[in-house]
Amino acid sequence: MTAALPAPPPQDPLPRHPGWTVVGVVAAGGAIGTLLRWLLVAPAPESGSPLAQWVTLGAVNLSGSLLLGLLWAVASRRDLPPWLVTGLGTGVLGAYTSLSAVVLAASVAPAIGLGDFIRTGSPGGWLLMAGLGGTLLALAAGAALGTMAAAAGLWLGGYRPGRPGHPEGTVGNEGSVGKTT
Repeated sequence: MTAALPAPPPQDPLPRHPGWTVVGVVAAGGAIGTLLRWLLVAPAPESGSPLAQWVTLGAVNLSGSLLLGLLWAVASRRDLPPWLVTGLGTGVLGAYTSLSAVVLAASVAPAIGLGDFIRTGSPGGWLLMAGLGGTLLALAAGAALGTMAAAAGLWLGGYRPGRPGHPEGTVGNEGSVGKTT
């Protein structure tokens, strides 16, 4: 008599496609968030000025983090449609708070002048390196302040982890607020 081999453990199913409605809402939200960001940043002086960097950090990234915290808090207390939470969070606020412009400035500007600095030791290279240091400091400050703004949004919005149907406010495979599978 031979013993039967045990059945293999079940495999995790692949994440499901969120549906074309959600994809469309995220795309539309992304266009809206990008436009909102541009409307706030475009009136600022030249993009290399300190004022423009603070307008971007304060008016855009921190307000977006606060709004994302508020959205998440509201979603933890109310049954919102998954497409709405995903469209507003990932679409509108994701595009609104995009750091792509900052990352581009931090990566391209040093590359333009760093080679000359290495070859010649020109004083302009020291200014470039100081600017790079300031950019890295602004990125670190933005991450810390953005996290605090999101936490404030959660607090102001009355975030409730563990609400029935919304344990810990996690996002499921379909982009809905609820228990992950």
